[in-house]
Amino acid sequence: MLVGREHELKVVEEFVLRAASDGDALVLYGEAGVGKTVLLDAAEEAAAESGVPVMRTVGVEVETDLAYAALYRLLTPFLSQLDGLSGQQRRTLATALGLDEGPPPDRLAVSNAVLSLLGLARGDGPLLVIVDDLPWLDRMSAAVLAFVARRLAGARIGFLGAFRTGESSFFDGGGLAAVEVMPLGQTAAGSLIDRRFPALAPRVR
Repeated sequence: MLVGREHELKVVEEFVLRAASDGDALVLYGEAGVGKTVLLDAAEEAAAESGVPVMRTVGVEVETDLAYAALYRLLTPFLSQLDGLSGQQRRTLATALGLDEGPPPDRLAVSNAVLSLLGLARGDGPLLVIVDDLPWLDRMSAAVLAFVARRLAGARIGFLGAFRTGESSFFDGGGLAAVEVMPLGQTAAGSLIDRRFPALAPRVR
């Protein structure tokens, strides 16, 4: 049970439903440790309860210099569907992900190929893409996913991401809805401590 997050949970759950019926994107931001990842977990649970499959990955700081590393991690479960793309899109995405040899493909072409692959991955139903630690994505993956996130209207695909306040990324502004996750208020923080540590000495509390 998340204490003091009723508003944020409602926003996330409504987003999951909205994205499943049409397509949408939302980013959460806030200070380190404020609870963004837990809200992403809640979104994944809400999606599972609604029968919405989830693709999820997280930015990895040590891989920020590896082009398309995050995109590869995200798409790995669906690489078997590459053959469902047009020949050019299949070659473009396979080359970007290091599965085929060739010159570096155009980023716009990669972005469109990813959109097409997500469409194949969702089949006849919705799909939710969740990405944590957006600023730690490698630059090429971030650019592609930001492009995708802004073009989901009518696709029944949702994009939900999170980043730390003060860290810039390709997902800042540009029409993407954003919700700030604030620290818990004093009452909620006290309630959380009471639940987790009911025997805590008053002075320590």
